[in-house]
Amino acid sequence: MTPFGRGIIRILGFPLLALVSLALALSTTGSKLLVVLDPSINKEDYSIFFDDLKGRDFAIDFRNANDPHLSLFNYGERAYDHVILTLPPTQKALGPNLLAKPLLEFMTNGGNVLVLLNPNEHALGSVREFARELDIHLPFRDTKLVDHLHFDTVASPNLHDTVILDPATSLVAPSILPVATSKKIVYSGSAFALGNNQLLFPILRASDTAYVYDPAEELLASDSPFVSGTQAYLVAGIQARNNARAVIVASSSMLSNDAIDAADSANRELAAGITKWTFQESGVIKLESVTHKLTNTAEKNPQIYRVKQNITYEAEISEWSGDNWVPFVADDVQLEFTMLDPYYRLTLTPVDANGDSELYATTFQAPDQHGMFTFHLNYKRTGLSYVEDKRTVTLRHFGHNEFLRSFEIPNAYPYIASVVVVVVAWVLFTVLWVFSGPEKVPEKKTQ
Repeated sequence: MTPFGRGIIRILGFPLLALVSLALALSTTGSKLLVVLDPSINKEDYSIFFDDLKGRDFAIDFRNANDPHLSLFNYGERAYDHVILTLPPTQKALGPNLLAKPLLEFMTNGGNVLVLLNPNEHALGSVREFARELDIHLPFRDTKLVDHLHFDTVASPNLHDTVILDPATSLVAPSILPVATSKKIVYSGSAFALGNNQLLFPILRASDTAYVYDPAEELLASDSPFVSGTQAYLVAGIQARNNARAVIVASSSMLSNDAIDAADSANRELAAGITKWTFQESGVIKLESVTHKLTNTAEKNPQIYRVKQNITYEAEISEWSGDNWVPFVADDVQLEFTMLDPYYRLTLTPVDANGDSELYATTFQAPDQHGMFTFHLNYKRTGLSYVEDKRTVTLRHFGHNEFLRSFEIPNAYPYIASVVVVVVAWVLFTVLWVFSGPEKVPEKKTQ
């Protein structure tokens, strides 16, 4: 092959490979995955977890946290679609490209982040700052989550720090992470507390009898633990307004081979659920199309309506099933027809499945108020990507030739009759007045 031919193949090869990887990816945002590992971490301890990711067609790039060539961006664009950040037990700090600001910029550009905290060491300053930006408050160094009623009697007979969790009560959002309730979740590590960020939501929490404390210090009865009970969260997620996702797991040991291979363990299903949601393989919906029109007409999306006209609004929504788009069916999709405040808030009714999307529709009468109005579809539910659409139209008043005439209004007939009676009476009165003269008085005869 000539050098020119090799050059053409080299130029065309990268776009073709990108298209192929995009076609094979189960994630809706791409398959390029960066895993930041410390050299002291043995990947074989997490082989099941990483093999499952490879089985879902992720192109994994394992890198050292202090790699000088490691960057989340390449010429201003994201170099990866997703990042798994495992806290290294031997590093004192992460590289300059893995500080809180680059991680937040990565999410701003649509990237997804999964942070796996080390179960035995405190969180590094950059990760703690990143978590603080998400309104997640990490524990202090060397703290443990213990539960004296729900623990593994073999792994921790004395310390009670290997906790057994029931998915039926510990999974806060079972629709996001469906795990068989007949199994158990094995957990060893600490826990964190959540703030009031509206975009933040818990995924996995501890039981009522669990609490976090430092084993090196004596916990007195008067002392308050860092966090306790159902306020101790083990996994929490956040979905930014651009649908980028981040999840923080309080202990990476929950995804290790030992935890996955434990008897009746649901950790493997839990790990799959966490990564599928974080990397946008599940819980992804999109708006296929939006139309509005006058009812029983063919013209779509006109810019002007008249007050009191009947308007039909339709929207098609799809959901990603893992390998293709399917109709998304729900009973709480709403439309707001607003000016400054919503004049109407209407629930859209599923009408029919249209291929890979579900058609929602509603019909309403425009209010008797002219001005600039907006069709606002704003569907935000925990665990689902956000769907929002705004379309502004003009609502005009009646034209001078569009008002109903009196004879078209039945209630006006008495008034019309009264007018006619008055006119007829006036004409009759005039005729009688004109054609009727004074009575002639007979003249008296004079002598």
